[in-house]
Amino acid sequence: MVPGGEEPLYGEELGAGALVGHWVVERVHYRGPVSTLYRAKDVRTGAPAALKVLHPQSATATTALRRFRREAATLQRLSHPHIVEVLGHGELPDGRAFIAMEWLEGRDLAAELAARGPLSADEALEVLEQVGAALRAAHGAGVVHRDLKAQNVVRLSARGEALHVKLVDFGVAKGLTPDAPGASTLTHTGVALGTPLSMAPEQIRGEPPDARTDLYAVGVLLFQLVTGQPPFQGATRHEVEEQHLHAPPPRPGERAPVPAALDAVVLRCLGKRREDRYPDVDSLLEELRVAVRGGRTPAKAGAAVALYAEARLTGAPDAAALERLDALLERAGKAAREAGLDVKVEGSGCVLALAALPEDEARERALRERVMASALALVTDAGNPGAAGRVALAVTVHVANAGLLHLPGWVAESPGTGLVATEAALKDLEPGFLTEPGAGVGRSRVVGRH
Repeated sequence: MVPGGEEPLYGEELGAGALVGHWVVERVHYRGPVSTLYRAKDVRTGAPAALKVLHPQSATATTALRRFRREAATLQRLSHPHIVEVLGHGELPDGRAFIAMEWLEGRDLAAELAARGPLSADEALEVLEQVGAALRAAHGAGVVHRDLKAQNVVRLSARGEALHVKLVDFGVAKGLTPDAPGASTLTHTGVALGTPLSMAPEQIRGEPPDARTDLYAVGVLLFQLVTGQPPFQGATRHEVEEQHLHAPPPRPGERAPVPAALDAVVLRCLGKRREDRYPDVDSLLEELRVAVRGGRTPAKAGAAVALYAEARLTGAPDAAALERLDALLERAGKAAREAGLDVKVEGSGCVLALAALPEDEARERALRERVMASALALVTDAGNPGAAGRVALAVTVHVANAGLLHLPGWVAESPGTGLVATEAALKDLEPGFLTEPGAGVGRSRVVGRH
């Protein structure tokens, strides 16, 4: 506070009421390493805006200042429905640069995935059609984004249930040709710019990027959209970069019920050599459409049945209890496989198994019934915990088009044991199974068969 108790409006961080161009600051929205993002309001129209203001220490760095100005110029050139719109740019009296952009009411895809779990293959295609259109415009204008990731794609909440997205943050974008603005003066061979979770091998090596560099990041994003996780993770930046450089990429189908053809699309995007990837975004999208909507994709758009078994101790853990825990989980994995499921996770205390549902309704119902019967036999055989140190199983069966790896979305938090099934899993099977309420909204306890 300054003498008199008034907060300065133009300190290192702008205060509410500070006037920047014809936008008045309302509040800080995000503090980044190089700049701060504010929510502001246009004093002429009252429309909200996003103000990105360079930090004072960054404003004195020639490269940071020129890169920031280039972002504004790049975005003004890339007028597109799926790229954030620039409203204006300039400098504060102290030399700090700012960019005024449209205010996007919504949340980025990383937050979206954390809140709701993975998307279905159809939803992922819907998102990538829009991201691809944005990249097509950028590449056509001679610009490669170089930092495409879930955090830089914003879903607009004002569009209701529709997955309408916009691409943001061209702060490290670079020209594809030597004569493009800023192409050769701001970044150099040997300097890696981008985010480790999404960086192509050539970026890590500091080589010049091209459009296929962005397509590698599209593959990372597609993998993350349908599984909820990036393909490569590590405790340090170095660990992640080493995987991008040398580790074979995993298939999304190892972690989520997606068409095999979608696996092929992701693996081609994640080719270590850019020559092995798609030549352009249109080629990628064409094959992705076929993978999701064509071929032998299940009619239920990726609907799958899942079984989650968790071993729960009811007394002090001892050698006998731990041995019984291992035995029950081994039995759960075996039962899941015999029912026709593919075990995706075998943890120290749980098993998660999935299977895509057949297109034929009779076969689809038969698979769900077989899974339900196996799960019921499993918990019945496990028995009820009684003596100290005993272990029992809690099993949940669910059916959904997406989000099966996001367990909080469908596995009950109740400490009870036995079999719980969701409404989707039990649909049309009620006459064959005895159920009881008490497992939470949309769930029933399955206690026997008629």
